[in-house]
This record gives sequence, structure tokens and C-alpha cells, in this order.
Amino acid sequence: MSLPMIWFVFTPGEKIILRLCSTEAETVKLLSKVLNGNKLASEALAKVVHQDVSFTDPALDSIRINIPQNILGIWVDPIDSTYQYIKGSADIKPNQGIFPCGLQCVTILIGVYDIQTGMPLMGVINQPFVSQDPNTHRWKGQCYWGLSYMGTNIHSLQLHIPKRNGSETLSQLTENTSSEAESHGFSAVISTSEKETIKAALLHVCGDSIFRAAGAGYKSLCVVQGLVDIYIFSDDTTFKWDSCAAHAILRSMGGGMVDLKECLERNPEKELNLPQLVYHVPNEGASGVDQWANKGGLIAYRSRKQLETFLSLLIQHLVPADTNT
Repeated sequence: MSLPMIWFVFTPGEKIILRLCSTEAETVKLLSKVLNGNKLASEALAKVVHQDVSFTDPALDSIRINIPQNILGIWVDPIDSTYQYIKGSADIKPNQGIFPCGLQCVTILIGVYDIQTGMPLMGVINQPFVSQDPNTHRWKGQCYWGLSYMGTNIHSLQLHIPKRNGSETLSQLTENTSSEAESHGFSAVISTSEKETIKAALLHVCGDSIFRAAGAGYKSLCVVQGLVDIYIFSDDTTFKWDSCAAHAILRSMGGGMVDLKECLERNPEKELNLPQLVYHVPNEGASGVDQWANKGGLIAYRSRKQLETFLSLLIQHLVPADTNT
């Protein structure tokens, strides 16, 4: 499989197309042109991109499932939370397991969806900077995946069940009843740029359990990991490539990712189906990347029961005008 081609322009009339060549030596030669003749860096990069990567997982090895390739579409975000990647902060302390910023917030997102229905089917989130060895300074990463197709639901956390408070397992967290959710309160992760009206309402619903973090992919991952119950974002500045991977994983866990604006306008007694985000249809009247924005905002969740209770409480504490914005 070839990599996408990237064009570099150095002097008037000179262009270099960066691509994965058929041999490692050819890739080294090409990279050297881009990297100012730095042979060591070129050789190191070429070695990585040409190596055979073996990925095995007992959960995946245990199933056989055939999905027609002609119904599949894919959204890829090669570096989510780009600013945190460029800044490169490695000494940020987490708040109850959640990093507000830093390299830990950087993710690589791959989401596969059904081009006919728009529903996410498979998702992979790679978190390359999870922990750093104090001696070698090398980083260790973690990969999360999920698959939801035709009644088959499987995900990587089935064998690596996270703990939020040391006693609750992920399955217990996702099966919490509405009364438990109300009595114990919800936890939510939000953007630092979240609207004041949403933050004010969340204070009533979540109390002190509101966490701020960088990166849409990382905030979604916090829900996947069970670190929080909800990721909510009311703006329209996330896109299909930001949400598809986590949405697929959450679907495989019994959760999902829904349009916030439509949820606030929805009558749960009359409209039984939740307004799940879809990935195959561009926004009407929009152009450029805005065609693929999540225009109504979003909520990521692991349990529908929790989501319904959360929404009912949130709406109670939102000013009336905000439900129509």
C-alpha cells in the first residue's frame, strides 16, 4: 500500500514528491533531499516506514467476520491535537488520570464507516505518548480498537478493563442505573473553549467532576477508557475525522456519539432513536472542510441510560435560549 504523496517546493520550479518507494534505499535517497542531506535521519525514518508491523490481539483472533470492502469509507486524522505535538510538553501532571494538555493528548485516529448508512463500523485510536522511560526517555504507547457490525460488538478493552475509582469495572460503569447516576453525579470532559452556558449547566450536573483536556480524540478516549462518563462539546469545530474512530469503539461498547443540538431539541418520549453522528453525507450549503464539521456539536457516551439521564438534567439547568443555538 502506498502512502499519500506530499509535495515540497524548495526553489522556483523545483518540486519533490515525498512517497514510500519500492525499496528502503530509494526512500532514504528521497528523504535526504527533503532533510537537507541528513543521512542518519533519512535512514532512521526509512527503516521505520519499511518495516513489517505485526499486530495481534487475542480478542480479534477469536472471531471471524466478513465485511464487504465496497461498503467501507474511512476517515483518518494522522495527528490529532497537533499543537500539543508541536509543543512537546512531557511533564504535565494528570488530574484523576486525565491530562489537561501535553503529549499524552496526542492521538492518531482511524475510523471506518458504512458509506450507505454513515454509521461507524470500526475504529482505532493510537495514543503514542502514554508514558516515558525516565532513563532512556523513550515513549511507550497504547492502541485501542473497536468493531461494531451486524450484531458483532468487540473491543480491545474487554481484556484490559480500566478502573475509575479502584473498585468499579468498565462493565459496571456502563450498566449504572439512572438513579445511581443521579445520586453519584456525572463526570465530564470538556474543551477549554466550551461555552459559558454549557459550563454553568454542567456545574449543576457534574459538580467538581468536570475535567478540561486538549484534543477531540483524547477527550473521546477518556470516555472509552472509563475515566469520565461524558465528553460534551457544543461548538462546530470538530470534524468527521475527529469523531469517527472513537464513535465506532463506543458503539462496540454499547455507547455512541450523538449530535448535541438535536439531542437538546429532541422529545425522548416521541423520538426513540438517538441522533447518532453519521459520516457519509456532507453538510448542506457548506463548502471546504466545513462540509464535514459536526455542526450540532457532540456528546460521547458509554451508556444510553446514562446519556438519557444526563440530558434530562442538563436541559433542566440550561437557559431556554441555549437549547436553540
